[in-house]
Amino acid sequence: MDLLIIEVCRDSATATRFRRKGNLLTFTAALTRPMENEASFQLLLQEHAAPLEGNTRVVLCLDPSSFYSRELEIPISDRKKLREILPLELKGETAVDSDELIFDTLSLKGAALLAIWTRRSDVAAMTKIMLDAGLEPQIVTSAPFQWQSLLPENAYGTVALSDGSALVVYHDREPFYFRSLGRDASTREIEKTLAALELGKGVTVRQLFLIGNAAALKDLPISTGGEELLSLSRLPVTAELAEAFGENSAVAVELASAWATARAAFSPGIVNFRYGDLAYTAGFERVRNKLRFTAALAALFVLLLFVETAVRYYLVNKDLDSINSSIRGMYKEIFPNRKKPVDEVAEIKSEIKRMGGGAATEDPLGTLKKLAALKGDGINGFFETEIEENQVRLKGEAVSFQAVNDFKARTGNMFTKGDVGEIKPRADGNVTFTFHGTLQEGSK
Repeated sequence: MDLLIIEVCRDSATATRFRRKGNLLTFTAALTRPMENEASFQLLLQEHAAPLEGNTRVVLCLDPSSFYSRELEIPISDRKKLREILPLELKGETAVDSDELIFDTLSLKGAALLAIWTRRSDVAAMTKIMLDAGLEPQIVTSAPFQWQSLLPENAYGTVALSDGSALVVYHDREPFYFRSLGRDASTREIEKTLAALELGKGVTVRQLFLIGNAAALKDLPISTGGEELLSLSRLPVTAELAEAFGENSAVAVELASAWATARAAFSPGIVNFRYGDLAYTAGFERVRNKLRFTAALAALFVLLLFVETAVRYYLVNKDLDSINSSIRGMYKEIFPNRKKPVDEVAEIKSEIKRMGGGAATEDPLGTLKKLAALKGDGINGFFETEIEENQVRLKGEAVSFQAVNDFKARTGNMFTKGDVGEIKPRADGNVTFTFHGTLQEGSK
């Protein structure tokens, strides 16, 4: 991931690039332009917007003079709640109506809290300029609030850092005091600040590290309360700062403030005025676009699922229609004289059962043989026979009425009940008859 740190000072603006791999930051480029007007700032942004990659975090650092602060003691640690109550806590104590301000906080040594605020309109205006240039900042802050990581490993006690635009005092490596310096910062301005700190808080700074433009002051004597500082030096370039800038310690001291901001850009505790109605939106838009793409894929999947189901339904119906057509053809072949059936399959099954295919009629052929044996000489033949389970229906022809009665008598051992009906004489002297009987067990 790349980081672009835009630092806006009183008379100039600097854009510094870093590349982040793991926890290591590597300096890649820097460019400084004079801040003569808004057009010069836009030119700086245009020069960095063109090669900007998608995976780049942009941080805007406004001049320290545009921020105001006050030490408070509020027994609340939740940052979101603090941002909500600070406008009420400081209402009437700021030069501008608190509704026109935006607030954030920074923990100081001990239980103290530094309330920081700036004009909402200033943050919105600068953010819009960068947004129009295609460089919407994810974080809007001021660099001095992130200098804690610049402290050398052996910097304990009360020490200070300054770049000429601000002075930050640390006690046992924890933030203790912040102050913006005048437009023409000099040793005299730093002397007055340190003297006021000693009188007001009883704290004496013995070590002052200089970065940025203030590094040129290293050879000038500075005193507080008539006593010369024990040490006044450029910030030593060691550890991670040295790794970021390689062997170029002069550039490291010059751009140390940007490096500290880049290092803090991934920390949730960084002072950031982009929240609420000024919240960063580009990241949300990217997530929204990804969700839209995912939703489109999901909709396409559901559509394809419905299409597949419809195709399967069509093919199954086509197969069923083909089977039904085959059944209708078979039905017409089996029963050519019947009218249009209601249910071809049911009727064919019924006919099969009627012909002896049911489970109850185990041996229809044996039943027919027994009937043939009982026929005798008086029965000319059976021209229609129906066997359904244990029920037998016959239509036959006999030589006389007596022959029919004799046949009925002979069937007594085969049927539990036998009835003769519809005996009709024929023109040739024979008679036709119908017979219905119930087979006895073991007679099938």
